[in-house]
Amino acid sequence: MGIKERRERERQITRQAILTAALTIAKRDGWPALTIRKVGAEIEYSAPMVYEYFASKEAMLLELVREGFAQLNLAMQQAQRSTATDSETRLFNVGWAYWTFALANPELYQLMHGSSEVPLNKAVMVQAVQKVAETVQTALAEWAQDNTIAMKDSYGATELFWCILHGFVTLHLFKRITGDDTRVHALLEHALRSQMLAWKTTRVAV
Repeated sequence: MGIKERRERERQITRQAILTAALTIAKRDGWPALTIRKVGAEIEYSAPMVYEYFASKEAMLLELVREGFAQLNLAMQQAQRSTATDSETRLFNVGWAYWTFALANPELYQLMHGSSEVPLNKAVMVQAVQKVAETVQTALAEWAQDNTIAMKDSYGATELFWCILHGFVTLHLFKRITGDDTRVHALLEHALRSQMLAWKTTRVAV
């Protein structure tokens, strides 16, 4: 490995260490408490050194959001490509991958979905959300085709499916639904199956 390649690798390692430190602070103190200075202190860097990697706190948070959506989408795609033979199982696997990611990464999930720390209209946010939506859309379209359901608005059906997932996850993370993970998971499954049954009954999805 040449000097240039080694320096780039070291830069990437430091960049990732900064992002990890930011997430560690958020888990401990919450996103509003996060500052560039605190991130630097966490990894024994000065604030100016952190600014060499991220021009602002917003830029750092946007990168965390991008990485978060990339990790989420990878987990969902792996679930969608599972060895399950029927499309309904694969569709639910996608939903459970979403659920599992959110519960394992609550602070990051909060940042990805509506934290005041990150503007939702940023291009990186829009693109990241779109990729996740496409994964859900693909799994849902396969299920609809296997059940001879007309997709009048495939993206609308995707948004509805996603709204159910996100609603349950968010309310659960904020302790707005009584019961433990198992009970809320069962309620979520019931809600999804009820919506899918409605589509099967009408033979039309949205």
